[in-house]
Amino acid sequence: MIITKTSPTGSENLIKEISERCGVSCAFSKLLVTRGITSAAEAEKFIRPDKKYLHDAYLFGKMSEAVERIKQAKDNDETVVIYGDYDADGISATTIAYRGLRDFGINAYAVVPERENGYGLTEAVLERVLEEYCPDLIITVDCGISAYNEIEELKDLGVDVIVTDHHEIPEKIPDCTVINCKLNDGYPFDGLCGAGVAYKLIHALIGEQADKYLDLVAVATIADSMPLTDENRILVSEGLKLIKSGRCSKIIRAIAESGGAKESGASSIAYTVAPRVNAAGRMGDAYSALVAFTSDDNFEIKMLAEKLNSYNLARQTECDELYKSAKQKMKSKSPTARVIVLGDKNWKSGIIGIVAAKLMEEYSKPTILFSEKDGVFHGSARSFGEINIFKALTAVQDVLEGFGGHAQAAGVTVAQENFDAFEKRINDYVSENYGAESLRKDIEVDGIVTGKFGIELAREIEMLEPCGTGNKRPVFALNINEAYATPIKYGSPHVSFSTPYIDLMFFNGYDSLAALNSANLKTIVFEPRISVYNGRETLKGFVKLFTTVTDDSESIRNSLFGNQLSSAEEADGYEAITTKQAEEMLEKAKKEVYGTLFVVNNPDTLKRIKGGEGFEREFIKSSCKGNVNTLCFGVSSADFSEYDKVVFLDKPLYKPIINTKAYVNNELIGFDCEGVKIDRDALIAEYLKLKKISGGFSSLKDACEKSGEENEKQIALAIKVFEELGLITAKNGRYFIEAGKKCDLNSSVILNRIKKYNT
Repeated sequence: MIITKTSPTGSENLIKEISERCGVSCAFSKLLVTRGITSAAEAEKFIRPDKKYLHDAYLFGKMSEAVERIKQAKDNDETVVIYGDYDADGISATTIAYRGLRDFGINAYAVVPERENGYGLTEAVLERVLEEYCPDLIITVDCGISAYNEIEELKDLGVDVIVTDHHEIPEKIPDCTVINCKLNDGYPFDGLCGAGVAYKLIHALIGEQADKYLDLVAVATIADSMPLTDENRILVSEGLKLIKSGRCSKIIRAIAESGGAKESGASSIAYTVAPRVNAAGRMGDAYSALVAFTSDDNFEIKMLAEKLNSYNLARQTECDELYKSAKQKMKSKSPTARVIVLGDKNWKSGIIGIVAAKLMEEYSKPTILFSEKDGVFHGSARSFGEINIFKALTAVQDVLEGFGGHAQAAGVTVAQENFDAFEKRINDYVSENYGAESLRKDIEVDGIVTGKFGIELAREIEMLEPCGTGNKRPVFALNINEAYATPIKYGSPHVSFSTPYIDLMFFNGYDSLAALNSANLKTIVFEPRISVYNGRETLKGFVKLFTTVTDDSESIRNSLFGNQLSSAEEADGYEAITTKQAEEMLEKAKKEVYGTLFVVNNPDTLKRIKGGEGFEREFIKSSCKGNVNTLCFGVSSADFSEYDKVVFLDKPLYKPIINTKAYVNNELIGFDCEGVKIDRDALIAEYLKLKKISGGFSSLKDACEKSGEENEKQIALAIKVFEELGLITAKNGRYFIEAGKKCDLNSSVILNRIKKYNT
């Protein structure tokens, strides 16, 4: 469902005040207000982020305690070890603490585990640290908040620990100095990443000298998908300034060059630098990333940047293979499951999180993938919609070996003997605690465009950067009928089209051409962007998605009629059901949420059958993305294996090939041919009208207008029959009647199907 963001009631004065104080349009001011801005001063801070607005590091309840302990370590020449994590946030946080302590005068050591060691303070890595460094003080970064037992053991050995972390607070926190933005101990912002918390510690130690590490904070914040609001917006903005100016860390510059980054915006960092840092840990060599970030040797940095790039390429290949393997395993799972739980001993632990996120988006349900080692399953979870995966894991923790993370992503460990029980328990928990509304992902737009989209507003939108999690770039919607979309060049998968409001580009939109160019009312969701070429600005909208309005209308009826005329092999294996049985299936599907696709071919059916409300709706579904229970107006042959069953609520003209259980309600008519004549004389009359069109026609609507035929269904039938019989040919995107060619109307499969339809 597409939802339009609205500003609070009575905010007109605030919008005007922001416009006047900040020198921006009221349209842009409204965008700020709908994003939660409540004052002109707040708007000023938001669109002009500045370090002067950063929160005082000493607002952390234990910051003074941590600083005093670190000063003691310096004064006593103690051995200090920084213990981090293997991902981009952990590597960045470790680097900030390592370099910052050296700036402070402490020659600290830096350690990060490999993924095979497990997350956080693991026994094996701690043993190595104790043996190799004999530390007096360990400072954790981006980990440690869940390591109560491990830290107690360290304390027994005489090792002090300072925990700096940003993960969710467990029931029992370590009995030591803890700095965590989620602790509720006085710090006003809980959205920092691990590197952000580490920066705060170093800033408390050395003041503004720590600002030279804001490029690392920016990379980590983006990589860890932290909200780009409040303090993060400032930290990332300042960090990107360092990167753009070339004053960033040598390794970031080297990785960006190796990865072919052309821009230094948040999205570019997200797609170039961050994945390459993460790739080292995913491929089992986080140590190389740490060395790359902590090295000052230009040659070593360049070589390691190339190494990280090669790791990323290898990671992409392995992800593709793991994805194929997971898809194969999905075939044995119930389509009605609320949570996807899959495991395999051959899967690499470093990449299961990436594939879990991909499957989560594809199936619109929480996904947990596991790798197995020595009888223990190590998993990575990604949530969907409003489901809090951390709470779900907490609810079933009695069958877990361990877990930790956030509401939307988490790590989890399960013993082999508890794996099946875990899968059942977490599915039961989600079923019992989250209804269908929690699993629906509505699409929010910032406005419905009804007039020319101005380039001035597009320029102002650039002031919202850096954009990302928590501060998405604005998207807008517009309504059109035919798009008249065409490929940007021959053979291209990308299409473009013009509207009265803005010119649009749709990447990989070729497969949607038929739906785009149909006469039905459509809502197009797009993101406005300004491009500059040879000093000239050009405004274009980039299509994110589109939906076809599925309310009863003449255009919908005509499209459904035409869709059923498409040639398709008549399939067997359908089970006949009654209207009452169809209604029972509709009600059951509302509770199950997943697994059933309902198809209606005649809008009148929804007036004659109960229970059709409340479902996601689509128009002539040609491919299955996920298996959320959906009501589809019309359908074409496709892969329906993700569904448990496909139910036709009315009898279609033909039954497409469906590779899953299929049912047809034969009591209701799906092919509405009222007002359409199928006799020879009527079709010959249409043939003569089409034959008179000079230069052919480009679409059904074009044929109606040029032939003078007002009955769109009648001419649609004629065109389909004449195409089938070879009387119409296509050339350069236009259709022409083949004059002088003879044929037998009685040989038309379409006509014979219609004649037998009611028998």
